[in-house]
This record gives sequence, structure tokens and C-alpha cells, in this order.
Amino acid sequence: MPTLRDLLTPPAQPPMVFWRGYDLYDPVNVGFVTQGAQAKRVGTRFDTRQRSNGNGGHVFGTTLPESEKAALIEYLKSL
Repeated sequence: MPTLRDLLTPPAQPPMVFWRGYDLYDPVNVGFVTQGAQAKRVGTRFDTRQRSNGNGGHVFGTTLPESEKAALIEYLKSL
């Protein structure tokens, strides 16, 4: 998963393709920037549909209301 926010989405919803290796921190979603022209230019393509690259994740926390997800992420930022 590219970000903590992506961890809190149902397993079928996180991005299937993103770019790894671009080290610009995303303070809102808590992770690295994985989309956009610069991430594509600098990073390496990661496709979760490829063998051994699954993003099945888990369902824990995915049914929380958006306000509670935001509160949880803000709490995790403080650690």
C-alpha cells in the first residue's frame, strides 16, 4: 500500500498501479507520493496485478466512517 490512508480502504479500492521510489513525503495521506509526472519519472512502476505484487490487504478499519479514519490517521501522525 502506498499510504496509510490506502490501508484504510476496502481491499478492492487501493490503487492497482503506482510508482515507488520517489521520496517526496505525502503528509496528508502519510506515505510517499506515488502518482503524477514526477513520481513516474523518478520511480519504478509497481503493478499489484502482477504475480507476487498483490494488494489484498485486510478489512480491519475499512468500514470506519471517514471522520474516524481521519482521526486515526492524525493520531498515527503523532506517534
